[in-house]
Amino acid sequence: MNREDIINKFITKRSYLTNGAGLLASNWGVSKQEIKIAKAIVYERIKKENNYIPTTVAEVCEAPKKFSKKYNEEETKEYITPSFKNQEGMHIMMGCNHVPFEHKQLHKGILQLLSDYKKNIKGFHLMGDFMDINTLSSHDKGKFTAVRGLTLDSEYESGNVLLDEFDEVLPKDCWKTYLYGNHEDRWNRWMSNMDNAKTPLASPTEALHLNERGYQVKDRWSQDYFTLGRDFEIFHGIYFSIHCAKAHLDKLRTSCAFVHTHRSQTYREGEKAAYNIGSCANFESRAFGYATRPMRAQWSNGFAINMIDENGTSNVNQIHVNPDGHFYFGGIKY
Repeated sequence: MNREDIINKFITKRSYLTNGAGLLASNWGVSKQEIKIAKAIVYERIKKENNYIPTTVAEVCEAPKKFSKKYNEEETKEYITPSFKNQEGMHIMMGCNHVPFEHKQLHKGILQLLSDYKKNIKGFHLMGDFMDINTLSSHDKGKFTAVRGLTLDSEYESGNVLLDEFDEVLPKDCWKTYLYGNHEDRWNRWMSNMDNAKTPLASPTEALHLNERGYQVKDRWSQDYFTLGRDFEIFHGIYFSIHCAKAHLDKLRTSCAFVHTHRSQTYREGEKAAYNIGSCANFESRAFGYATRPMRAQWSNGFAINMIDENGTSNVNQIHVNPDGHFYFGGIKY
């Protein structure tokens, strides 16, 4: 297959553009570099056809207003929750990845686990703060970013790379959800400033091509949630007291999972339970330099797996991660 053949495949079926270069290279018998070059050519052609989703400041400023209208319409659409039958199986729940400051070894293990259990996975749920959006932090206004030279474009590029890797190993019919956290909300707060809105920046939804990747996206971090199975709610996190798992169950009175606090907790009352499932970030990163040593000592890496049965009942396995990023599941070290 030559380059023009690859380009034609992308043009005739644009959903291929959301697949990772490694997966396509393997399926089509070409190199990753050829895939990346062909993608770049196709994106440029789409841009000229005024059907391009902007990702950089310059591209957003040049884009027609219809793009903003398009995404405003999509944000208000109703989401269809899969039936219990289509949810039956494994659901991966994680959050606080803080890309590009994610824990590299932990994500290698997660990708391997996704590959090993690909046939069982029915849901993949990113529960907020997948991106750090460090460059729009109001706490660091007037200061250098955590990593010198970091830009919003480079943060989005790192996010797309990791999402490409997830797409390569997740089943195509997997129910995928993406919740904004308070870090993605930095974009909302930035754009609420009238002066900033005059030169708009691409949102996480746009820049990460979340709609094109098949994610259901909700962007009100303190309000939104998804319901898995019969009554299990997932959201970013509302309370951050010492006993925050108990606080969520006391207030919501339904089983749930959340992130936000970077801590791991479980609190159960009868059949209902609340799970604080930890973070997938690298706490040694300079992005977390604001945290004191005692504060970081309370943090832990982790994620969770929810096995939903034919009745919509949730069965949660909370995965605790060792400091070096390795974890065990099903008797295997990842």
